[in-house]
Amino acid sequence: MTQPPVIEEIEDDDIRLLIDSPAPTPVFTAPRPVWLNTLSNWRTFATLDRTRPDLADSPPPGTEVADNDLRLRYHALMPTVVTPAIGRALVVVHEHLLANRERIHGKTGVIIEGPRGTGKTEILQYIGRHYENKIARLYEPDESRIPVIALRVPPLARGGRRNWPAAFASFLGLKHDGGSDPTRSICHVMRNSSTLLVLIDGIEQLRAGADAEESFAYLEEISESTGATFLFAGRAARSIVDPLTRDRETALADNEEIWGDYATLRTSRIGYDTDGHKLFTKIVRKFDKNLCLHHHQPDDLTNLHEYLHRRTKGYLRALSQLVSQGAQKAIWNKQERITEELLESLAIGRSRTI
Repeated sequence: MTQPPVIEEIEDDDIRLLIDSPAPTPVFTAPRPVWLNTLSNWRTFATLDRTRPDLADSPPPGTEVADNDLRLRYHALMPTVVTPAIGRALVVVHEHLLANRERIHGKTGVIIEGPRGTGKTEILQYIGRHYENKIARLYEPDESRIPVIALRVPPLARGGRRNWPAAFASFLGLKHDGGSDPTRSICHVMRNSSTLLVLIDGIEQLRAGADAEESFAYLEEISESTGATFLFAGRAARSIVDPLTRDRETALADNEEIWGDYATLRTSRIGYDTDGHKLFTKIVRKFDKNLCLHHHQPDDLTNLHEYLHRRTKGYLRALSQLVSQGAQKAIWNKQERITEELLESLAIGRSRTI
């Protein structure tokens, strides 16, 4: 008779925490992302309550927690830290909206570009949520109102073309069977729904040549047929968007810049100079105030700003991950406080032999 395999005793505390977690619930309720490919999902995302849980309503320190614990989920998707970059981007977008909203032609858009991990998508989505919620506060509820459309560049379809009509139609909930062009319906809905903003993320996926040219020919048609202002985000986005939205026929004068009239906002990692050091510390302090841990003391995280700056190299994606994973691990291991030792145990940005 075959003997059951011998399971060696587990020495790793982190693995033990995973195995010893509370028993599963009968219904599969694992948290999952809200993909922003439909209007209903966008509205859910835009109105998502990111309020810090009340510790008084949370299980007491030392309690075993399940994967769907409220504080674990909160630290996975903490409130957006409103950086100076977000504030400046909001001002630029507001200026464009004021100028564009009553025009039927001659509109310009905004480009957000920068390296990986520097917050481009966060800025784009924050702006979208800002206007979605601002309009909801100012006016009576209206399900037919669609102030913001949020899309990613659609994948290449059969024939090497991107199905932009299907992407817009899917978001708006319009039928598109592939046999007819829904563009007229898309423009009709956007006009009658008072669409202000169209957010296009992942613009770096467009390939130079016919792919980018066909895409922008379609997006220009949507722009000119509606009152929407377009925001584009992605790595090297200006070099992709600008040649397709400016005059390429007139010869440049001597020493004249090649760029057109779309505003470009560039993100970057936060450097180690004096100004960068102050900015990074300010951002860490905002993360510190958002933590929801039983034994957390004010400025626990802020006091680690130099370590965090070195560890993340000034990249906001890395900082967000470190804070999220650090807080979650502090809950798992019942430490309920983020320390440098705890952060050192995380693998973010590290290469380790396993």
